[in-house]
This record gives sequence, C-alpha cells and structure tokens, in this order.
Amino acid sequence: MAPVTYVDSIAVQALKDLHQEYKSRDIQIAISNPNQDILLTFSKSGGVDMISKEWLFVRVYDAVQVCLQHVQSIKEMPTTPDPPPEERPSLLERLLRQTGEDLSIPELESGNQRPLASKDTDPQLEPLLPRRP
Repeated sequence: MAPVTYVDSIAVQALKDLHQEYKSRDIQIAISNPNQDILLTFSKSGGVDMISKEWLFVRVYDAVQVCLQHVQSIKEMPTTPDPPPEERPSLLERLLRQTGEDLSIPELESGNQRPLASKDTDPQLEPLLPRRP
C-alpha cells in the first residue's frame, strides 16, 4: 500500500467487502506498508480488527515470508476436523510451536524478551509497530 496516500469510507468499505469475499473462500488478506494516515483510518473503521494485526506488515518482504510460512504450515497440517475458532491457535502460537521456543505470547508481545530466533527467520524483519521501551 506504499503508493496509496489517501482512503475514504468507500475505499474502506471496498476493502471490507473484498476481505469478506476472500474469507468465504478461505483466502487471507495481508496488508503491507500502509502509511500512518491510512493505517489510522483503517483502524478507526474497524478494518484492522477485521483483518487482524498479525496480517499487517511494514515491508512486502515480511508479508511474503509470513504468508509462505502460513502456506507451509497448512500443507503440513494433518487432515482432521477444524477446531472451533476460539480453540484455534493464532499464527504466532503456531510459529512458536514450529520453532520450539519456550516463550509465552504475553512475553513476546511485551517486547522485553528476546525475539524469535529460527534458522528460517530473517533478522531484517521489521515489526509494524515499534516496541515499547
């Protein structure tokens, strides 16, 4: 979204409609590199909560890497009935299991613990929001 400099309510609604259409087909939208004004508008409209913060990225590269990991994790999943949504692990929980890290999500979200370190993780990945001191 780097070239997008402004969105209005019609654009936000179009993105919401697109998200609903893709969701019905089991396709996840990932957004990368939105400027601050667009992120604020999208957040106020409820779009960030709808798509989920874990699918917002600073760089396209970061979005592609996470999407590739997501696709790989789907391919590796055994074919069992899906658990209810409230019991499904988040992408972060699945990544923690894959890397074997012994950190809880609150520890990671606090920014006080060491970041995930995996042979597949690029140290250049940038978080969308800066860590709190």
